[in-house]
Amino acid sequence: MKRALLPLFVLFFLYGAVVADGFDYDAERAKMLDSLADGHCDLGKAYKDKKLFTDARAHFNRALILVDQYTDAMRGLGFEKSGNGWKEDDKKKLPEKNGVSGADEVKARKELEAKRDAAYERLARKVKDVAKRAKSAGLEKESAMLLSYVPFYAPNDKEVRDARGHVKVGEDWMPGFARIAAEKGADVLKAASEGEADPVEDPQGKEIGAKFWVRKGTNVIARATESDERAKRLHKVMEGTLTLGAEILASTSKPYNGTQYFTVVQTREQYLAMVEKFSGKTGADLELAKKLSGSNQLKPWGFFCHQPMWPGGDDMHSNTAAIHVLSAYRKSGESEPWITTGFSYLITARLLGTASTVRYTVQEQGETAVKGQDDLNMNKTAGGPAKMRQVALELAQAGKDTPLPQLAATQLNAMKLQQAAKAFSFMEFIFTKYPEQARKWLATKPEKGAAEIPNLEKAFGKTAADLDKEWRDWVLVTY
Repeated sequence: MKRALLPLFVLFFLYGAVVADGFDYDAERAKMLDSLADGHCDLGKAYKDKKLFTDARAHFNRALILVDQYTDAMRGLGFEKSGNGWKEDDKKKLPEKNGVSGADEVKARKELEAKRDAAYERLARKVKDVAKRAKSAGLEKESAMLLSYVPFYAPNDKEVRDARGHVKVGEDWMPGFARIAAEKGADVLKAASEGEADPVEDPQGKEIGAKFWVRKGTNVIARATESDERAKRLHKVMEGTLTLGAEILASTSKPYNGTQYFTVVQTREQYLAMVEKFSGKTGADLELAKKLSGSNQLKPWGFFCHQPMWPGGDDMHSNTAAIHVLSAYRKSGESEPWITTGFSYLITARLLGTASTVRYTVQEQGETAVKGQDDLNMNKTAGGPAKMRQVALELAQAGKDTPLPQLAATQLNAMKLQQAAKAFSFMEFIFTKYPEQARKWLATKPEKGAAEIPNLEKAFGKTAADLDKEWRDWVLVTY
């Protein structure tokens, strides 16, 4: 009899974890999400009636982020039920462009502002009410998770921001731990060396018809076609990256010996000349390099990029150096793309406040933004780490993030913004909450693809599934 009762007891215990004092968290959350999705569909229809089709599409897409295949949203976008799925109806799909422009568009938007603002206020209240009831039932963590939906509708709700440990920096909010890390990174950057000016004319500059200002230091050589000030800045960024990366890993080694070049050029013509003369690339690799804004040179080794605006290109150089810091720490072999992407974005986020949101593949390039959030008028998310966190939050809310074993097998040319955002966020999670275990993991010999997961599990003493769940919970509580 005792053996038979044990499974029932376990089931009861697990169920009780999300049901307390009559509050069924899963059921209440589902009802709340339906209400939010319904509110966006109402707005989508209102914008559609005013022929503001881009806004209508954004609201319908937002509804789909909240509730997968939400019926009103699918139909609003022009899909009809077909068997067990949906089929787009060419006659009903939303036009790509708005049906009004100029003064008519301004007038239409003005007419809908009050409706949109009232809807957002109502939806924020709805979330806060459900979260309050969850907290009253003793579900503190679940209440905090529910509140993760409020900033979308009320980005400056100080009560909610304070409860989540957020701080305001300028006009933007960020997690408190992120501000502390960014302040530390700013101190590292400020203290980094500008290098010493090299008066000797650079021979590669002659070959591309330009003058290089050159700065040499202990670890790197920085060059710029713009000015000595630009070369100083680049040298500081490189040295700062090496220092911060080593500090985060608690490493005593740095990857460069003072002979590697990092270069920023101003014009596209200069960049193409660098690619053709010094990259050593041929065929498809050469053609891809010409389309990008950054590439490697071989002899002597270095990285160069094209950025016309000062001081653009810092994050590309910093990402490259951070990857080499990690490689030196791991001592043997190259890490998989999700690891190098996540770690390098962590460094640039802390040092520079940036993280690239443009993904490149051999076939194409483009910004792979999640539809819905960025297209809406209110609460647009900034770029860089703020955008990465917003994407990671939406993935965690929907439970649609790429699980760690699949993320580990994702190749660089297949990695989209969603995977890059999780990679960055996962690194932020482990280095914020478990820095010793993170260093222990990354000190092991790199493995290919999903073979890296046993290294991760051994270092943390947890399964990948457990780490995934803990990461999602952490994102929902803190982001």
